[in-house]
Amino acid sequence: MSAVVPLLTVLILLASSGCITRPGMNRDCRWPTESAMPLDVSSTSDMRHLVVDAELIEELVDRHRFHPGAEAEQEECRARLIDTVARLHGIRVADVLTARDRVSKRGLNLLVNLPVALFFLFAVLHVRRAVRRRFEDEPGPAVITLILASVILSGLAVMVGEFWTSMLQMIRVGSQHVGGRVAQLPWRQHEREIFLIALGVFWAVVLGQTLFDRRNRAQSFARKPI
Repeated sequence: MSAVVPLLTVLILLASSGCITRPGMNRDCRWPTESAMPLDVSSTSDMRHLVVDAELIEELVDRHRFHPGAEAEQEECRARLIDTVARLHGIRVADVLTARDRVSKRGLNLLVNLPVALFFLFAVLHVRRAVRRRFEDEPGPAVITLILASVILSGLAVMVGEFWTSMLQMIRVGSQHVGGRVAQLPWRQHEREIFLIALGVFWAVVLGQTLFDRRNRAQSFARKPI
């Protein structure tokens, strides 16, 4: 547990280092002052810049949405900002929309997956040891308990991942107004798949640990003098 705090600190710093906010952020649906700069959407670096702009559009739309009386103007605001970005960079509106579709693939996968995976593995090992101690000579209750635990822990992993995704997204964009952007991230888009993967990992770890323990017991028994 002593390594958890430094790990979380590093992850939060990495997330905040990618903050997308810039001077001139506002609630009036105005693009921050920026000099016109043509972009080549076939260039990886230029497309990366455009993806950041696309996410900034969503941030400005969210800020405008929380402005009194602006809820109904959300789509109009988004369209206006998309058009502004397209004109600034000499590209098509369709290019901005393509960049917007790539926002969900940007930046957070490793920062979310690694700590949640470590948390899940730690929880599985802890539960497996506790069940083994409690039901050492009762295989039936042990199996039932592990089945229940696998469902609960897999569901908990999904919820923790979604919470951690939301927290890192707030840190990275520098605002609590993340709107619908969290729902666009891979973790939220693949809840069922993640749950099933977690179930598989749970039983792989449990069976692996069981086989490992049996081998160790067999080796210990073989070393005993007859």
